Amino acid sequence: MSMDKMRAWKLLEEMSYVRVAGSPEDLKTAELLKAECDKAGVPAVIEDFEIDVVDIAAATLEVLESEYHAYPVIGIGKTASTSDEGVIGGFKYIEDAYDANLSDIEGKIVLLQGRMTPEVTEKLKKKGALGYVSIGGNLYEDESIKNELRPANAFGPDHPIPGLRIHISEAEALVRSKPTKVKLVLKNETKKVKSYNVIATLEGTDLKDEVLVFSAHCDSVPYSKGSWDNATGSVSIMELMYYFKEKGSRRTIKFLWAGAEEIGLVGSRKYCEAHKDELDSYIFNINFDMTGVTIGYEMCCCSTSEDTLHAIEYMAKISGYPLKTELGTYSSDSSSFAGAGVPACSFARLAPRGGAEIHNHNDVMDRLDPDSFMITINFVSKLAEGIVNAPVNPIPRKLADSVVEKLEKGKKMMMAAEEAKKKEVEEAEKAKEAAEEPKEAASEEAK
Repeated sequence: MSMDKMRAWKLLEEMSYVRVAGSPEDLKTAELLKAECDKAGVPAVIEDFEIDVVDIAAATLEVLESEYHAYPVIGIGKTASTSDEGVIGGFKYIEDAYDANLSDIEGKIVLLQGRMTPEVTEKLKKKGALGYVSIGGNLYEDESIKNELRPANAFGPDHPIPGLRIHISEAEALVRSKPTKVKLVLKNETKKVKSYNVIATLEGTDLKDEVLVFSAHCDSVPYSKGSWDNATGSVSIMELMYYFKEKGSRRTIKFLWAGAEEIGLVGSRKYCEAHKDELDSYIFNINFDMTGVTIGYEMCCCSTSEDTLHAIEYMAKISGYPLKTELGTYSSDSSSFAGAGVPACSFARLAPRGGAEIHNHNDVMDRLDPDSFMITINFVSKLAEGIVNAPVNPIPRKLADSVVEKLEKGKKMMMAAEEAKKKEVEEAEKAKEAAEEPKEAASEEAK
């Protein structure tokens, strides 16, 4: 049966619909992938896990003085809600939020560009800012997608001040208007829903206790059919499953279609947590995130030892496969495996500037090509075949120092966020207990 570009193309078409984590389409996608595994004769399971989704009931930004104007915005989840009346204050554009920008922001709503980190949030809180507005979008993008600002949640626990996002073209107009009084309203609520991982397994023969795992995320962002990001990756590992089902292998091969990648690699992290007792047997993770674009170039980011990086480079050269490589961490599911101690890499076929786009409604089949899709998996099938059939595991269980440093930095940020959230919950419980004490005392007195 081997790999079949037209079968892959058909599945790409079937998966090209908006499939946001936690939505009914998320479950539909998991069931579609499992059904495809069943058709191939490979056992697969769906594992659900809990995620936080944010319901934004209201998000508005109005200039009250000197001239009234309402700007289109979206709410940033996991930031503080306001009252129905909102918060009213002065306004300041603080650019990249350097200390020199923050000298006089008390009682003001601030506009900033760049990422809203926990450190910046803490500075705004200490300096007395009432709320913030972050900038998104592109000044030169088509008018039709200017309302498609990608929804975002604040990093880590609920943030102490409310946040909105505005398109850069509207932000430009806002700054030029020199407002003296603005009003921000944000009503948002976090709720728990389920997302899904799909896992298929091909058991090896004499070396079956060692495992290579292929992964690709199967969710998309709002507004986007996600044909390139990342139906292509999902279909890539499906074709590799067909390939190894026919070829067989000495080592066991797992195929993970990870949910909720677009909201922070959640599915792959949950998989590594749920299967942590097995991970010692995982020798390598090969992840796919965006392949098949017609105009593009091949890239591999290795969260591995330098030896593994050089081995992949060597095989690419003798195969005549044009590959750009780098050693580091990638903003995809390979980083979850590397963070759990499993050497990992991500393959992608990326577009040049001005080419195909993701995270908006332009991510459709039009920019993809069946022959371009096969370029990546034709190489990776050979690479993986050498690994799963080698008499001795060729992948050192070691990560380069630069990779470890990046992973440790990410872990520290996560731990700090979790600690802050724990403290927040404890303080809320204490406040609740304190509020209940007078009620109990009044009840006793009544008796």
